[in-house]
Amino acid sequence: MPLSCLPISKWKATWKDGCCCGLVQTKLGPKKSRSDRKALLDETNEADADAALSNIQQAARGNDANIQDFGDFGDFLAHFETLPEPTTIEVQEGNFAAFSLPEECLSYVPKPSEVVLNFQNGESERMISCNIELSKNELSMLQKCREEAARQGLAFLPSITVAAVRYLNDVGDLQGALQKMQENQAWRLNYFQKPLHDFEMLDDLKKGFLYFCGRDAGLRPALVMRPSRCPPGMACDQFGRLFVFCMEYFLRYMMIPGKVENIVVIVDLKDLSYSQLPPVAAVLELKDVLVKQDAGRVFCFYVCNLPFIVRAGVSVVQAAMTEKQRQKMRFVSDLSELQGDFALNQLESDLGGTRELETNFFPFPLPPGPFTAGTPGSNEEKATPNLHRLLSPEAARGRLWNPKKRPEENRRVFSEEARAELQEMELELGNTLELPTPKASRAKLENQSVNSQCMFFCNPFCRVGCHVAR
Repeated sequence: MPLSCLPISKWKATWKDGCCCGLVQTKLGPKKSRSDRKALLDETNEADADAALSNIQQAARGNDANIQDFGDFGDFLAHFETLPEPTTIEVQEGNFAAFSLPEECLSYVPKPSEVVLNFQNGESERMISCNIELSKNELSMLQKCREEAARQGLAFLPSITVAAVRYLNDVGDLQGALQKMQENQAWRLNYFQKPLHDFEMLDDLKKGFLYFCGRDAGLRPALVMRPSRCPPGMACDQFGRLFVFCMEYFLRYMMIPGKVENIVVIVDLKDLSYSQLPPVAAVLELKDVLVKQDAGRVFCFYVCNLPFIVRAGVSVVQAAMTEKQRQKMRFVSDLSELQGDFALNQLESDLGGTRELETNFFPFPLPPGPFTAGTPGSNEEKATPNLHRLLSPEAARGRLWNPKKRPEENRRVFSEEARAELQEMELELGNTLELPTPKASRAKLENQSVNSQCMFFCNPFCRVGCHVAR
């Protein structure tokens, strides 16, 4: 027997299994006769019918748009009040690296050790936190964090809320995490009162003391620091501003939530003279901007070409480090060690790779793959450039896992339009991107799946909605 339909005023457009137009049919209790159902439907007034039809039309038009802009996170995230997100950087059209987002990132599946970094002393650090399933303990702490934020009347930037799990993991307690979130938000609101413009920083970007050069085997961008190229007398805040610009470029154009959410830093101390050592104020400025980044954004540091006088003190420095610091700070004694983490075309020759030394540092000299450690050669002839253009700011930011949504909804990154374009390119894509069925095939499937109960027993207005939704 068919299910009884609710009055239109009580229907919910949830787009799940049920009525063929995506509405859920709910049992009313004891089975009712046909006359009872007719009387029930007659109770619905014309305004309710118009409202229901409007909701169906809106859902039909806006379902995929909601996926694109992530404006509605559902009840699970509703406890965080949000503030408008400021624009952090602006890059001129000709200054984007063509392979800011290589196609390999789309299908990449991170290893468990890349999602949560475990240390030998039993501690851990979550490195990938968006668009990926969280543990029950993390979800519980996240919910408590939202509830406490609501109780205190706190509102956060979306970029802060999506990093809440990182703060909770890093600090270890609820109040401390909220305090850290407020501090970092205050810093961001103050620092980005206006965006960082690339044209204002071109002189520093082109000096080559800080730039992205490639990606490691985990597709994490490699940020190269070469202090020997710093101009003498450089203002203390210049290095910090350049680091922030690079980080914001990464967060906006180079990462895929749930797949690539960290960078690695290669610190090259070659040819560093005593006179080129940065002053204490500059070091403190860099430390300040590093601290204000989300926890776990840097996967590890590689320190290469240590001067002899510095090399002698490495063992002393390592002894003073915590286990976490030792595992994330890797002192490289032989440059061939980097080949265990990088493809050869992702490194310049003085860092153990096969690329010639770069002389142009912006747009960032980012080559295409391959990215498998130790692999020679280049995919430049067949690589697809400019995929970063398909990544909206909201998609790049990502979202936290919502157990009330289906896994494919949680993992979804690109808008339907972007996903369709990627599909047309015939790129190798991971199933976590949830590419849509082509429209023609989708319509055919929908026509085949019309629920006979809906066709014969649904409210007439809902049958109209079915056609509108199609």
